[in-house]
Amino acid sequence: MNRHILLGIDPAISPATRHAITKVSELVGQVPSFHLILLTVIPIPYTASPSLGMYVGHIQPLPITADQRSEAEEVLKRARLELQKYAISSERIEMMIRVGEPAGEIARAARELGVDLIVVGSRGEGLRQKLRRFLVGSISRRVLALAPCPVMIVMAPPITQPGDLVTWYRKALTAYLEQHTGALAVFTPQEVATMFLPANKKKAGRKEIAAATLALEHLVNSGRLCRHEVKGQLRYVND
Repeated sequence: MNRHILLGIDPAISPATRHAITKVSELVGQVPSFHLILLTVIPIPYTASPSLGMYVGHIQPLPITADQRSEAEEVLKRARLELQKYAISSERIEMMIRVGEPAGEIARAARELGVDLIVVGSRGEGLRQKLRRFLVGSISRRVLALAPCPVMIVMAPPITQPGDLVTWYRKALTAYLEQHTGALAVFTPQEVATMFLPANKKKAGRKEIAAATLALEHLVNSGRLCRHEVKGQLRYVND
């Protein structure tokens, strides 16, 4: 009998979600038969209707855009590719998009699909995370309260604030390569700068991209990566 596991994927595939992907891959390795559902939720934007006034009861939902759906589809494809690096067959993976309040939609999907286990990532106990929970609440804790089945909350690994961005990206890349031994990995400086962005940074800018490039070059010099130029763009590969 298939065990149905639902894995919540956030829109940014945050470090917490990436860690949850790793934990799920370890978990399904111990399950003889499983069906893995990747679910991302597009939050419904709201606006106050001028004709109805500005009261809370008069706030109207807006339809999602084609770009929002396209981005959600791309996020799920990226998550599926990460899981396939752990030798999880695509036939065992189902991708699903829902629209609404994330925790409620995750719990509702689990109930409708008869899910045996929900797995969600949590961003940890840093100051920014505690402040966010105080202001808007924790999605993972709301899932725990609403879920019709057991919930595994995967905490993001602790992040120390980097003093040297180059060292930060080099260590992050090295750890990633060690976790994905045997899997093909292809990087660009822009992807590395964003994928391993330090917690105290809001966006990867020129400084972060330059540091990621130097970190990639360091791994080339140490023999961990090879550098290739494809249509004028540098790509770094672990073969």
